[in-house]
Amino acid sequence: MEKINLSFLTALLVAVVSMSVVSCSSDSDDTPSQASILQKAEGIIELKSGIGNWDAAYLTKLGYFCYKQDASSTANKYSSITYMPADGSDIVSLIATKTDNIPTQMVTKSGIVYFSFPNDSILELLYDDGKTVMMLDSIAYSKEELTNLTTSKKDAFKATLSAAASLLKKNTTRSSVGEAMTDAYGGVFEEVSEEPYVQNDELVGGITTSESGNYEFTETIEEWYDDEISEYVCNTLSLWTGKATYKVGGSSCTLSGTIWCPSNVYNIYGTYGIICDEEQSKLTVGNAEYEGTGLQSEEDLSYSVDFRGFKPNTTYYYKAYYKFYSSDHGNIAPKYGSPTDQVIYDTTVKSFKTGDNALTVDVVMCIDVTGSMSDIIGTVKRNAIGFYDSFYRCCEEEGIQLTGLNAQVIAYRDKNEDSNWLQTSGTYSLPDQRSAFDSFVNELYADGGGDNPESGLEALQTAFNKSDWGTDDGYHRQVIILWTDAPYLTGSYSDVTLSSLALQWSSMPSGRRLILFAPYGTDGSNSGSWGNLDGWTNLIHESDLYSGFNNFDYILKSIIGELTSKATRATKASVQENTYFRPNK
Repeated sequence: MEKINLSFLTALLVAVVSMSVVSCSSDSDDTPSQASILQKAEGIIELKSGIGNWDAAYLTKLGYFCYKQDASSTANKYSSITYMPADGSDIVSLIATKTDNIPTQMVTKSGIVYFSFPNDSILELLYDDGKTVMMLDSIAYSKEELTNLTTSKKDAFKATLSAAASLLKKNTTRSSVGEAMTDAYGGVFEEVSEEPYVQNDELVGGITTSESGNYEFTETIEEWYDDEISEYVCNTLSLWTGKATYKVGGSSCTLSGTIWCPSNVYNIYGTYGIICDEEQSKLTVGNAEYEGTGLQSEEDLSYSVDFRGFKPNTTYYYKAYYKFYSSDHGNIAPKYGSPTDQVIYDTTVKSFKTGDNALTVDVVMCIDVTGSMSDIIGTVKRNAIGFYDSFYRCCEEEGIQLTGLNAQVIAYRDKNEDSNWLQTSGTYSLPDQRSAFDSFVNELYADGGGDNPESGLEALQTAFNKSDWGTDDGYHRQVIILWTDAPYLTGSYSDVTLSSLALQWSSMPSGRRLILFAPYGTDGSNSGSWGNLDGWTNLIHESDLYSGFNNFDYILKSIIGELTSKATRATKASVQENTYFRPNK
């Protein structure tokens, strides 16, 4: 990619707009210049033919635009818009997501502007000059407002231009590079996005065509696109380390990274994640104290990794990485680092400082109270009533300052068999409201249930729908514990599907934890195995019911371990093809 002196960049880019909106008076003949012809455009003129391989091409008084639905031949994920003023003095391409038309890269002759979205309220504008990636600005924005802006436009072309203009104009640092980018392109994108579509056959007739019959400007832009975007940007992987966000407590943190690569095959050739350590010199894969892989969805460029077990009030360093599975990188080339490197890293290292190790915990206890639980319901009730004292003691031992414990109980049976199949208590602040909490628990008894499967999914859905969960500010944890000795109801016997419940779980606060004390196995066509939940995020499943029901210290260690990242591996009972469940009495 061609590089120019940055001191020259400002003057060049700021001049782009003015150069594109005036006629070229220096022409030596009487033939009207292309710029003077375009000046007569009173809106956006869409060309239907003579545009070569482009999906659309547009004429405006500010210059030419070419649109391509697929920015990469190996993925159907991104679209692109390339802009060139009428005199050909500059050229710039926007790459945007096809789902919501949000820009991810702006490729210019001097470098690349990256749009990084660590979360739904922060945008990091970055500039890559080919030597390093620098921060232009960290901008407060609303993803909801941006999405509303793009959806208000009638087509992807206007929507992408409008989104890019909105984000560029939020740049407040006014660095020489950032200011030049904003002034040269932000105004153009905004103005064109507001123009109406018009027809002007006379104007179109004055635009120069080549021997192929295509308009010359489409071929000029195609040459740029093939050299810089299709061959280079679409197969180049670049990394960035996002801001640390406190999500799960003073001794824990959510760290993020971003990958820019229009070709989605990077998901095939390797994995990506975050490494973190107290010592900056240890930030390499396999050497750092903390290492975790991320997951980047189809909609988002940024990925995040939850880390726990940090020392309170301590500074840590971290950065993003990508690790290739083998020396075969396919056609993916790292932007920085050797093309044959097994691991590549972001060139920027960031740091954060943990806070006090203080947590307010909201806990919901889902308890199966059907007949088969009759001989162990007493143990479960004693554990529930003694939960606060034991939990507080364990927190002290682990250095956690328990600033509050709010408890709720959901007792369930079989909705198809029992009239009183669901009993939900209020939320009790412990230890202040211990008496009311104890009274509710003491009144529970085991009875009913019909056949073996019970309404366990309904109980979880009730817990997930709790309206007074603590805020997601990093010092609250949401813990749901479920005790049962039976599978859950499925199909027409249940009002809840596992897929809808999984979607609801994934949208809950990041401090959520689910502790299952439930068996594997099914019993008939109307039942589902609790093992189907084992792939959920932040879940620990104990299938050894002896430990779950009788060894309360084990339960507490599991929960505390989830808070401090010291959780022991849950016991996984072997799955029997014909699992025997005790009948309800």
